[in-house]
Amino acid sequence: MKILTSLHAKILIGYAVVGVLFVGFIVNSLIQFRLLQAELGKQTATVVFFDALRDARRLEKNFLLYEKKGDLNEAIDKAASAAQLLKDIAGEQIDFADSELVAVTAYRDRLLELMHVQGEQSVPPDLLKAVYLAGSAALRLGEQLNSTTQQTVQEALLRHETNLQRSIWAGLLLGLITGILVTRSVVRPIREIERNLQKIARGETGRLAGNDLSEEVASLAQSINDTLQELEARQKAVAQSTRLVALGTMLSGVAHELNNPLSNISSSCQILLEEWQELPGDQIQRLLSQIDNQVLRSQRIVSSLSNDPESKALHRTKENVYRLTEEATSLLRNQILPSVTITIDADRKIEAMVDQTRFQQVLINVIKNAAEAVEADGKIIIRAWREVFPEGRGTTWEIEDDGTGMTDAVAQRIFDPFYTTKPTGQGVGLGLFIAHEIVSQHDGIITAEGAPGGGTRIWIHVPDQSHAHETENASAELGQESHES
Repeated sequence: MKILTSLHAKILIGYAVVGVLFVGFIVNSLIQFRLLQAELGKQTATVVFFDALRDARRLEKNFLLYEKKGDLNEAIDKAASAAQLLKDIAGEQIDFADSELVAVTAYRDRLLELMHVQGEQSVPPDLLKAVYLAGSAALRLGEQLNSTTQQTVQEALLRHETNLQRSIWAGLLLGLITGILVTRSVVRPIREIERNLQKIARGETGRLAGNDLSEEVASLAQSINDTLQELEARQKAVAQSTRLVALGTMLSGVAHELNNPLSNISSSCQILLEEWQELPGDQIQRLLSQIDNQVLRSQRIVSSLSNDPESKALHRTKENVYRLTEEATSLLRNQILPSVTITIDADRKIEAMVDQTRFQQVLINVIKNAAEAVEADGKIIIRAWREVFPEGRGTTWEIEDDGTGMTDAVAQRIFDPFYTTKPTGQGVGLGLFIAHEIVSQHDGIITAEGAPGGGTRIWIHVPDQSHAHETENASAELGQESHES
């Protein structure tokens, strides 16, 4: 059938079948409920009839004991009401023998006779016996009728429960079968599309086959084929654009790294030019040494652009942590405000296994970023200690400032390339990105968060050896030389 080639039609048919099952279940439940309601109505009428008879017998006994005419009148009314209720019940298609139908009426008539003779000095014994026998027969009828209706209600309840359970199980079974059939008819063509896409991902084919698929899935396959064709046409342009973006990112990073040594060289040269005659010889020697070191550093940055693997490899050596940190701050002293206080809190004997030139660039970028975040009289505290991380036993730096701080959203993106919170023209967002890359090359970690009360904290941990985890003995040894921040 052509209608079954459409997923839409299959789903509608499935919904229709489930809807019909649901409506059938509701209708069957309503029918069973009506039948049960009718049986309960019969039982209610029977209970009222039986109560009326018992009240009549009780009032009859009260009359015979206390000879109150009011009790006899009320007993006659109750008997008459019971007779009328019996007629109504008999009209509900309940089978009664003729003797049963007249038993209540006979009891009422005996009570009326008793009313007529109640003024005499003594009531005939035959009449009392007749009243007793008629009342007993009527009461037995009430008991029998009450028992019968109770049994009928119990059977109706059991029948209703059985039919309801059968309807539920039948509905669930038919619904499950319908759901399986519809699901298979819908999922099969989608699975076919999935298998074809997996073949495309493995390079086995470049197109989707649209054979024996439903109308919607065939249309989807055609759309995917058109998209694949368009992607194939643009793939070369995207690859070229990606190479250009990568080249731009690399050049921006190199320019950012060269900016610091060039700034230091420029500052040292200006000092020498302006104060050559006034400076002592040792200070001139120190300035010339800084210029030479920054030139060598610039050469290494430029050489990292070559394809020589040796120029890109890390040269890790034992470096004194305090001296390495102090040199980084001294190189930045000419680029930050003199009123900014930088404090180094570190043991002067601890050492770290780092590439001296590259890791110094990490400290320069992080400290410079902190200096730009603080006010004119801001404070920067640099702490360092030894500890064991999952990355291995190594050295940890903590750089804390009292600047404007950062939000959690900023902390999550602070190491992304070209991400910056500075005004336009005051930063390109590569300093912390480069720091993150160099720390990662050392197999270390670098994290940032807002400090309590304002400011920012950045942690850097560099393990002593790449991809090495320390033993418990190393941890015990480390405890003698480390301290908590």
